[in-house]
Amino acid sequence: HRYLVQFSAGELSRADGVGFVFSSRLPCAKNIQRIVSIFVNQRGRICMRVFADIVRASAYVKPLELGDWVEMAIDLDQKVATFNIWPRTPTGWPNTSGQPASTAEFPFGNKLAKVNQAGVKPVKLNVGHLACVVKNVGVTVTLGS
Repeated sequence: HRYLVQFSAGELSRADGVGFVFSSRLPCAKNIQRIVSIFVNQRGRICMRVFADIVRASAYVKPLELGDWVEMAIDLDQKVATFNIWPRTPTGWPNTSGQPASTAEFPFGNKLAKVNQAGVKPVKLNVGHLACVVKNVGVTVTLGS
Protein backbone atom coordinates (compact mmCIF):
# COMPACT_ATOMS: atom_id res chain seq x y z
CA HIS A 1 0.00 0.00 0.00
CA ARG A 2 1.36 3.41 -0.94
CA TYR A 3 -0.10 6.76 0.08
CA LEU A 4 0.80 10.37 -0.75
CA VAL A 5 -0.45 13.12 1.56
CA GLN A 6 0.22 16.86 1.76
CA PHE A 7 -0.67 19.28 4.53
CA SER A 8 -1.51 22.03 2.07
CA ALA A 9 -2.93 24.89 4.15
CA GLY A 10 -3.33 26.09 7.72
CA GLU A 11 -1.12 25.94 10.78
CA LEU A 12 0.34 22.54 11.65
CA SER A 13 0.43 21.39 15.26
CA ARG A 14 2.86 18.94 16.84
CA ALA A 15 0.01 16.41 17.04
CA ASP A 16 -0.55 16.37 13.27
CA GLY A 17 0.68 13.39 11.30
CA VAL A 18 0.16 10.68 8.71
CA GLY A 19 -0.03 6.98 9.43
CA PHE A 20 -1.52 3.56 8.94
CA VAL A 21 -4.12 2.04 11.27
CA PHE A 22 -4.22 -1.74 11.56
CA SER A 23 -7.93 -2.46 11.46
CA SER A 24 -10.58 -3.79 9.11
CA ARG A 25 -12.96 -0.98 10.12
CA LEU A 26 -12.72 2.69 11.00
CA PRO A 27 -11.87 3.36 14.67
CA CYS A 28 -13.79 5.62 17.00
CA ALA A 29 -12.40 9.11 16.38
CA LYS A 30 -13.05 10.10 19.99
CA ASN A 31 -10.72 7.51 21.54
CA ILE A 32 -7.38 7.19 19.78
CA GLN A 33 -6.19 4.85 22.56
CA ARG A 34 -8.17 2.00 21.01
CA ILE A 35 -6.07 1.76 17.86
CA VAL A 36 -2.84 0.17 16.71
CA SER A 37 -0.98 2.31 14.19
CA ILE A 38 2.32 3.43 12.73
CA PHE A 39 2.70 7.11 11.98
CA VAL A 40 5.03 10.04 11.44
CA ASN A 41 4.27 13.09 13.55
CA GLN A 42 4.86 16.75 12.65
CA ARG A 43 8.32 16.66 14.24
CA GLY A 44 9.30 13.84 11.86
CA ARG A 45 9.42 11.12 14.48
CA ILE A 46 8.24 7.66 13.43
CA CYS A 47 6.06 6.16 16.14
CA MET A 48 3.89 3.15 16.78
CA ARG A 49 0.73 3.35 18.85
CA VAL A 50 -0.37 0.13 20.51
CA PHE A 51 -3.62 1.06 22.22
CA ALA A 52 -2.64 3.43 25.07
CA ASP A 53 1.12 3.04 24.60
CA ILE A 54 3.36 4.98 22.19
CA VAL A 55 6.63 3.42 21.01
CA ARG A 56 9.03 5.92 19.47
CA ALA A 57 11.25 4.41 16.84
CA SER A 58 14.84 5.50 16.42
CA ALA A 59 13.93 6.28 12.79
CA TYR A 60 12.87 9.79 11.85
CA VAL A 61 12.46 12.10 8.88
CA LYS A 62 12.77 15.87 8.69
CA PRO A 63 10.05 17.80 10.51
CA LEU A 64 6.93 18.19 8.38
CA GLU A 65 6.34 21.63 6.91
CA LEU A 66 3.32 23.04 5.15
CA GLY A 67 3.52 21.98 1.50
CA ASP A 68 5.70 18.89 2.06
CA TRP A 69 4.38 15.65 0.60
CA VAL A 70 4.48 12.62 2.89
CA GLU A 71 4.79 9.35 1.01
CA MET A 72 4.02 6.34 3.17
CA ALA A 73 4.55 2.81 1.88
CA ILE A 74 3.28 -0.07 4.02
CA ASP A 75 4.45 -3.55 3.08
CA LEU A 76 2.08 -5.86 4.94
CA ASP A 77 3.96 -8.96 3.76
CA GLN A 78 7.45 -7.84 4.87
CA LYS A 79 5.96 -5.79 7.75
CA VAL A 80 7.92 -2.63 6.96
CA ALA A 81 6.75 0.98 6.82
CA THR A 82 8.73 3.49 4.73
CA PHE A 83 8.22 7.23 4.96
CA ASN A 84 9.56 9.64 2.31
CA ILE A 85 9.26 13.41 2.55
CA TRP A 86 9.12 15.25 -0.77
CA PRO A 87 9.42 19.05 -0.75
CA ARG A 88 6.85 21.34 -2.33
CA THR A 89 7.64 22.18 -5.96
CA PRO A 90 6.50 25.09 -8.18
CA THR A 91 3.98 22.73 -9.85
CA GLY A 92 2.56 21.75 -6.45
CA TRP A 93 3.25 18.06 -7.08
CA PRO A 94 6.27 16.17 -5.73
CA ASN A 95 9.15 15.34 -8.04
CA THR A 96 9.14 11.61 -7.27
CA SER A 97 11.63 10.86 -10.04
CA GLY A 98 14.37 12.45 -7.90
CA GLN A 99 15.42 11.79 -4.33
CA PRO A 100 13.18 12.58 -1.36
CA ALA A 101 14.32 15.30 1.03
CA SER A 102 14.21 12.74 3.83
CA THR A 103 13.44 9.04 4.22
CA ALA A 104 13.06 6.52 7.05
CA GLU A 105 12.18 2.86 7.30
CA PHE A 106 10.51 1.18 10.26
CA PRO A 107 10.31 -2.64 10.44
CA PHE A 108 7.26 -3.19 12.64
CA GLY A 109 6.78 -6.96 12.43
CA ASN A 110 8.71 -8.06 15.53
CA LYS A 111 7.35 -5.27 17.70
CA LEU A 112 3.72 -5.98 16.84
CA ALA A 113 4.21 -9.75 17.01
CA LYS A 114 5.21 -9.27 20.67
CA VAL A 115 1.91 -7.49 21.28
CA ASN A 116 0.00 -10.46 19.88
CA GLN A 117 2.07 -12.85 22.02
CA ALA A 118 1.42 -10.80 25.15
CA GLY A 119 -2.22 -11.87 25.10
CA VAL A 120 -3.58 -8.37 24.71
CA LYS A 121 -6.40 -7.90 22.21
CA PRO A 122 -5.09 -9.58 18.99
CA VAL A 123 -4.05 -7.28 16.15
CA LYS A 124 -4.51 -8.21 12.50
CA LEU A 125 -1.32 -7.16 10.71
CA ASN A 126 -2.62 -7.86 7.20
CA VAL A 127 -5.31 -5.19 6.95
CA GLY A 128 -5.61 -1.46 7.57
CA HIS A 129 -6.01 2.01 6.13
CA LEU A 130 -4.54 5.49 5.83
CA ALA A 131 -5.08 7.87 8.73
CA CYS A 132 -4.33 11.58 9.05
CA VAL A 133 -4.37 13.44 12.34
CA VAL A 134 -5.30 17.12 12.12
CA LYS A 135 -5.69 19.17 15.30
CA ASN A 136 -6.16 22.77 14.19
CA VAL A 137 -9.22 24.13 12.39
CA GLY A 138 -8.29 25.33 8.91
CA VAL A 139 -5.64 22.71 8.18
CA THR A 140 -6.18 21.21 4.72
CA VAL A 141 -4.97 17.77 3.68
CA THR A 142 -4.48 16.91 -0.01
CA LEU A 143 -4.29 13.31 -1.20
CA GLY A 144 -2.10 12.52 -4.20
CA SER A 145 -1.64 9.49 -6.37
